[in-house]
Amino acid sequence: MSRKWTLNLTQPQKVIYEGFTTYAERRIVEAVQGEDIAALNIGIGWRGLVEEMERFKDNMEFTKLKTNQAGVDPDDVYSQVPYEKGFQFLWRIERQIGRPAFDDFLKKYIATFKFQSIDTDMFLNFLKANIPGIENEIDLKLWTEGTGIPPDAMEPVSNIYSKIVSLANAFNQGRMPREDEVADWKGQEWELYLENLPKSVEASQVTALDARYRLSESKDYEVRVAFLQLAISARCRDYYGVVEKTLKEVGRMKYLRPLYTTLVQGAGKEEEKVFARRVFTEACDCYHPIAQGVAEAILAKHA
Repeated sequence: MSRKWTLNLTQPQKVIYEGFTTYAERRIVEAVQGEDIAALNIGIGWRGLVEEMERFKDNMEFTKLKTNQAGVDPDDVYSQVPYEKGFQFLWRIERQIGRPAFDDFLKKYIATFKFQSIDTDMFLNFLKANIPGIENEIDLKLWTEGTGIPPDAMEPVSNIYSKIVSLANAFNQGRMPREDEVADWKGQEWELYLENLPKSVEASQVTALDARYRLSESKDYEVRVAFLQLAISARCRDYYGVVEKTLKEVGRMKYLRPLYTTLVQGAGKEEEKVFARRVFTEACDCYHPIAQGVAEAILAKHA
């Protein structure tokens, strides 16, 4: 249905840009909304990065920052890895030399390469030239060419982040957060909470959570999709109408990929696969061709 194409890269890949974009976004969030909210943003990204490691566990090449993508369909390997691992790499450098020194480095970097396109090797050479000895403090090759999450990557540290993760862990023991504990929560807090819940929760727990906090009705798609993934995993078929409505009203791969994947992955889910295929057939004309191809590939993989 969608036009397929592959990458045939002969030049060093430009894999650092997504990390810079994510780093800049979080510095802006910190300046405008404060360190706690920035920590939530980093925490959501961390969870996403961990999930991508699981997704690519059978082909760890695509957990590298600098990958070999010759002959690879980019739709199949698009992920959060360059964004979140790239962010972690830059954050690691900042932690090593301190923010003032890192900000000075960033100013030099921008002044030197503005209006240019550079590759990762050029960035690394510039980094070593302007922060002498950095290669002795940080394993640059491991970060750019190694698989998985480097051991010196880091989850964020903040009171609110720790509280949300703790509440998510307590859910597995049957403790739902009290209304006073979540009274000031917005989208990011709920998204982080949902993404840290165990995937094996009972259907009764899912429905009880929604009965109290109406997460399936959230206008924030990040929250709604995270909740619906939980509902699908728990086989809460009462929510499949909401799943269908969501798949028919959004077109971003960010939301389509997790919902279709959760519907069809795993054994013994024939009913969900039939449901997913029907919804896709009815909705696909409204998707961008790339999104069509991604969703179709997910369905074909689990046919």
